[in-house]
Amino acid sequence: MRRSLLALTVMCGTFAVPVSAVAMPQWLPARRLAADTVVLRDSLATITPASPTIGSPSSAASVMGARARARLDSVVAMARAQLDKRYRFGGESPKGFDCSGLVRYVMAALNVQLPRTAREQARIGKVVPTDTAQLRPGDLLLFGRKGRVTHIAIYVGDGRMVHASTKAHRVVERPLLRKPAKGIPPWIGARRLLATTDSLKVPPRRDSLPDGG
Repeated sequence: MRRSLLALTVMCGTFAVPVSAVAMPQWLPARRLAADTVVLRDSLATITPASPTIGSPSSAASVMGARARARLDSVVAMARAQLDKRYRFGGESPKGFDCSGLVRYVMAALNVQLPRTAREQARIGKVVPTDTAQLRPGDLLLFGRKGRVTHIAIYVGDGRMVHASTKAHRVVERPLLRKPAKGIPPWIGARRLLATTDSLKVPPRRDSLPDGG
């Protein structure tokens, strides 16, 4: 199993992505994406993976563990690189983001292409309990009412999240609260993508209108 996982992994710059992930979307601005990739590279430079004995049973697992940690750190670095970018309904580039546009842009840097809306994105990945003790950086946070997801954010660790805020009119980092500030619906769920990207199946698109954020 370890051998097959390693065989499915390719290096992209200084971080790894699975070949089964969807190819880099063409809608991303090339110059902006290149600049943001530098952010990812610099963040990964601070990671010092363990050095197990060559040939030991833990060697492959340690390598995969280091790569997984690198990918999680990459998501956080990319999300924070978008702080203070303006909010724009329907936006999905550094010129302006809505909530799901921000999530889509950040994940695309890891060659994971997501659907356009928060409702569609909320159907992908592994369900995570709404318990901050069980969250990890890179998880998607779902907000809404009566089971309907209307807002989405990225968990960045230490009880904090990054999201495109309609109230602040920009991308901000805020504490994750079960009853968020005015203008944000209640926190109703979480999804984990990075542990399942080798087998992600994007469901058919059912709605194409952008989110209100």
